[in-house]
Amino acid sequence: MVDVENGEFKIFNKNFFLGPVMAFVDLREELKSKNSLDVLYKFGEDISKSIFEYSKKMGTEKDECMKFWLNMVNLSGFGDMEIIEISNDKCSVVVNCKNSPIASEYVRLGKKENADEILAGMIGGFFTEFFGKKVCCQEVSCIAKGNRYCQFCTKIS
Repeated sequence: MVDVENGEFKIFNKNFFLGPVMAFVDLREELKSKNSLDVLYKFGEDISKSIFEYSKKMGTEKDECMKFWLNMVNLSGFGDMEIIEISNDKCSVVVNCKNSPIASEYVRLGKKENADEILAGMIGGFFTEFFGKKVCCQEVSCIAKGNRYCQFCTKIS
C-alpha cells in the first residue's frame, strides 16, 4: 500500500509529498494577507474527498471508511484527531485534534489565532461525502489561542 521508489512517495498508487510545517505556516500567512484562506480549506476538502473515493472503490462500508480516513489523517502528520460526537440526523460532527503541528508552530511564533483551515477542510470534505449532504466545518477552539486542543464542528451549509 505504501511505496517509496525513485523519489516518489505513493500510498494506494497516488503520489503524496512530505514537507516542513513551517512551509504550511508561510503559505497560510501569504494566503491570509490576500484574504484567501479559503484556498487552504478547499485543499483540505480535496484531500479527504480523494481518500473517501478510494475507500468507496474498495467497497468499504461507511463506518470503516471513517476509520480509514481518520487513520490516514493521523498518519499524515496533521495531528492526533479524535471524533468526539457524530449525529447522522443533523449531519454534524465534533472532532478534537490534540496536537496540531500547525497550531503548535503558531504558539511558538506567538500568534494567537485559529490556524487549521486545512484540517477544517479535511473534516468538512470527508463528512460531506459521509453524510451525502454539503457540510462546512469551522475551527471553534485552537491550541494557538491557548486551548487544550483544536476543536472542529460541522453543520449543513
